[in-house]
Amino acid sequence: MDKHLYIAHGYTANSKKHWFKWLTEQIDDIDSKVLDFPNSSNPVLEDWNKTLLDEVDITSGNNVIVAHSLGVVTVLDYLSRYEGEWNVKGLVLVAGFYEKIPNLNKIDAYMDQTHVDFEKIIKRVPNIVSVIASNDRLVPRNLSERLAEKLQSEEVIVEHEGHFCDSDGYTEFPEVAEIVNDMINK
Repeated sequence: MDKHLYIAHGYTANSKKHWFKWLTEQIDDIDSKVLDFPNSSNPVLEDWNKTLLDEVDITSGNNVIVAHSLGVVTVLDYLSRYEGEWNVKGLVLVAGFYEKIPNLNKIDAYMDQTHVDFEKIIKRVPNIVSVIASNDRLVPRNLSERLAEKLQSEEVIVEHEGHFCDSDGYTEFPEVAEIVNDMINK
């Protein structure tokens, strides 16, 4: 069975930002793809979900999805709405949230459209890990912790003052690479 790793970026990002490309180089014997969502500075949920539909195979059951920031709620929304049979081996949710972010009203309309079926995701995804910064400057830690609680996911708290972005010095992310390797090899 083929193994796949998909990486979903967040608001204002793209496939060449942060630690995404680096991560694909750390995972052996797996097809890796960093998605490029359209218009990431002015995201439209329907367009981002279409990218997931077109580029991510969630039917094989032997894949892991890593999502960062706005990419997290996007992936969760997509999985919640997907009507066919699907099976994802694992989710790694970095700086995730499912609620509106204080002081980031530019994505409020996007967030108003999202829906997360926590029960469906918990039932179908056996491995969920939430990676949370000890002091995230964009997504308050308690929002990421609430998401982790709703998903009954493992929480990994990383001592970090930031949002795991290249501007914070994050061009590599060994903690996430280790989590993905463990999931792939389970």
